[in-house]
Amino acid sequence: MAINNAKTTIFAPISGVIVPITEVPDPTFAQKMVGDGIAIDPIEEVLCSPCDGKVAQVHPSNHALTIATPDGTEVLMHIGIDTVTLKGQGFKAIVAEGDEVKVHDRLILFDADFVAKNATSLQTMVVITSEGATVKALSSGMAVSGQTPLLDVTANGGGEARPTGGGSVFSLPIVILNPDGLHARPSAVLSSNAKKFTSNVKIIKGDQSANAKSVVGLMGLSIKQHDSIVVSAEGADSSQAVATLVPLIEAGLGENLHVIPGQRKDTKAAPAPKVPAVSGDPNVLPGVPASPGVVTGTIYQLRDFSIELEKDGFGVVHEETDLNEAIAKAMEELNQIEKSLRLSADTSKAAIFSAHRELLEDPELRENALAGIQKGQSAAYAWRASYLAQSEALSKLDNELLAARATDVRDIGERVLSHLAGFEKRSASIPANAILVASDLTPSDTANLQKGGVLGFCLTGGSSTSHASILARAAGIPAVVAAPDAILAIANGDQAILDGDKGFLKIKPTAAEIAEVRAKQAEADKIHRRNLIEAVGSATTTDGVRIKVVGNISGAPEAAEIPGLGGEGVGLLRSEFLFLERADAPTEEEQTEAYTDIARHLTKERDLIVRTIDVGGDKPLAYMPLPEEINPFLGIRGIRLNLLGTDMFAAQIRSILKAAPYAKLGIMFPMVSTISEFEAAKDIVLREKEALGITDPVQLGIMVEVPSAALMSDLLAKEVDFFSIGTNDLTQYTLAIDRGHPRLAKMADALHPAVLRLIKLTTDSAHREGKWVGICGGIASDILAVPALIGLGLDELSVSIKGIPAVKAAVRKFSMERCKEIAGEVLAMRTAVEVRGYLTKISQEIGQETGQGTGQGIGQGIGQENGQGVGQGTEGDKVKGPAQLKKTDGGEVSLEKSI
Repeated sequence: MAINNAKTTIFAPISGVIVPITEVPDPTFAQKMVGDGIAIDPIEEVLCSPCDGKVAQVHPSNHALTIATPDGTEVLMHIGIDTVTLKGQGFKAIVAEGDEVKVHDRLILFDADFVAKNATSLQTMVVITSEGATVKALSSGMAVSGQTPLLDVTANGGGEARPTGGGSVFSLPIVILNPDGLHARPSAVLSSNAKKFTSNVKIIKGDQSANAKSVVGLMGLSIKQHDSIVVSAEGADSSQAVATLVPLIEAGLGENLHVIPGQRKDTKAAPAPKVPAVSGDPNVLPGVPASPGVVTGTIYQLRDFSIELEKDGFGVVHEETDLNEAIAKAMEELNQIEKSLRLSADTSKAAIFSAHRELLEDPELRENALAGIQKGQSAAYAWRASYLAQSEALSKLDNELLAARATDVRDIGERVLSHLAGFEKRSASIPANAILVASDLTPSDTANLQKGGVLGFCLTGGSSTSHASILARAAGIPAVVAAPDAILAIANGDQAILDGDKGFLKIKPTAAEIAEVRAKQAEADKIHRRNLIEAVGSATTTDGVRIKVVGNISGAPEAAEIPGLGGEGVGLLRSEFLFLERADAPTEEEQTEAYTDIARHLTKERDLIVRTIDVGGDKPLAYMPLPEEINPFLGIRGIRLNLLGTDMFAAQIRSILKAAPYAKLGIMFPMVSTISEFEAAKDIVLREKEALGITDPVQLGIMVEVPSAALMSDLLAKEVDFFSIGTNDLTQYTLAIDRGHPRLAKMADALHPAVLRLIKLTTDSAHREGKWVGICGGIASDILAVPALIGLGLDELSVSIKGIPAVKAAVRKFSMERCKEIAGEVLAMRTAVEVRGYLTKISQEIGQETGQGTGQGIGQGIGQENGQGVGQGTEGDKVKGPAQLKKTDGGEVSLEKSI
């Protein structure tokens, strides 16, 4: 006898990202045909028991399993979508039917990489299949196996009622034609239809039978292709039940029965790659946004070249001469490229090719090739073996930034090899209007991309911090990285839509979808031109409150653009542009020239806020070796490194201070987590300022990018002149998610209510002390976020320079009163998804027309901080801050408190 109203808590059977069952890319699960529940996008390879109970059923393919609890609740766990077609490959069940299990006992081991490449999705469904059960979801976000409560299940039992009236009806035998038998999907369709009848409906297979209304029962029969079954029904509507279900079964219960055997996954033929779908659309291939913009074009596969090289050489002297000449030619090419980029003031790209010269001079790379030549190998063969070995070694490193250098080694290797073997590099002849698809792009590939010919690119590798991503943003080329391997199977010439804002590639778009994208591009170009014209005006809300809009930059070229884009100055100068990608530290004179040059572009009318060098740990300097750290993100970086390397820090401070006569200067320190860190840095600035005899006012502030700084902001506000909130790091430290993680990056959303609450705490603390607060993280460039950020109390938005006109236009759409109402609403929400949905609705309601021209718009802030973005700017209007701020006679924000 079933237990009435018994409640069971179901815990996460696997760690990963919780996904609502309705968002699973399979209608059988999404429409709850199998039952109500939840899904998890796993980050590990072992499925555990979600509760105490008994193993009721293990699917023959080992991809699905059911646990029955003592109160009769049945919990089905199904790893992936379409995984039944793998015929058990990649799965290993370590329990059997009838085994007793406890919470977190291991049930199934699986190969996540294999399953992800050969099935539609890795999402693992946790579904309650018991009839009449009430299911309540308990958690969202990240799930931890055996610890996170997922569902509360109330079993409304009482036993199965026996229908009255009517008789028993049996069908004729039915041969099952489904290629994979009655697995979860067809079983769910059959069960869902059987539940429409009051009669008891059974499926009979030989001497076994199961309740047709139970998915678990049906799967337990292990019905395979060509098995024969009978449908029986007993009750008032028994005849109607059999008459309805038999043709459904014969038609395949929604599955395609006409599959060519040679194309099935269980044959030796290579299967077509499958990937997780977005919103249930299998033609939408998701990745991580790397550079904003939306384009439509034709696919061009940029494949790694593979050529046969003669192994045997013509003598050591001959081959060494060939190698030296090829290296010299490659070096001259790099010199010319770097020189050209510096003449065009493109310092970010130039630095990359300067780094390539350093790599090409690496003695180990050359020595390993010479060792091969000494063994009789040709120069080309020995060189390729050398650079591929070094590239592979780097690619296996845990440090993302160091691993990314594998691509650089491969790039310079191919450059030299092209001279030795006499071929063109792979990116030399790309057709017009192409969306490039590749495993990765070398910096040379990316530098060769001309916007008129290449519309954008989509990669299976890379990250938002890779050189390809940085150069794509600089060139205004939409890009998506960390996409599934399935993109490599798309045919050349196929039409596609690339969305660098949301991070996906859509194949096989309809004519209407293509026309829609083109229409949006044309409208976005029109809006961008209008925003650019209007950018000379102030960013003032409809009720008269001015918000300062400034730019994030990485050098003088971006500073020069600021006046023309309507920028009020620089809210973040990433000073590490002078320190990275070089073999030795910049001299004090070199730094002074750089900061002064930037300041002169801005003049005394505009702010220049310089962030002191933010490196260390995850961003090492070749000339400042640091001990290896288990977790560099929690190690020596930012202000901690500044205070350890006091000589280098003092030299930087002196160089920055010398720019004070040319702009309204401010200095801010990165990664500050304690008051003592700020006090120590401030003492150094005061000492150097006095020694130099600098009398111009200089503001001192901190980056708020670790939770402790936000939580201590009431005390820090008494010491600093301003706060600048770095939401990229603040988000990853608050949510404990690496923003470069290929699986979790999309969850690291700065619009998460936890992050927004820390922002609000910081602005309230600052305003009580009469201090101003800016925000320079990527979220400041997100148009959707603008009204919420203003309502949270931000006085300054520091954004990508290309986005300044659009952000200023967005400010003008709202009143301060409405912004505060919006901020109040989002602070009360539970998830970033809710916040984004609400802000999207607000944007639609107000008819916001602050779009972007192709390659000119605002994405969601990927890589806009910590040296990963493109420069920015704003205009020269002054700011009227909130009532708590000190005002001048003209009603403007007073910046009187300075050193």
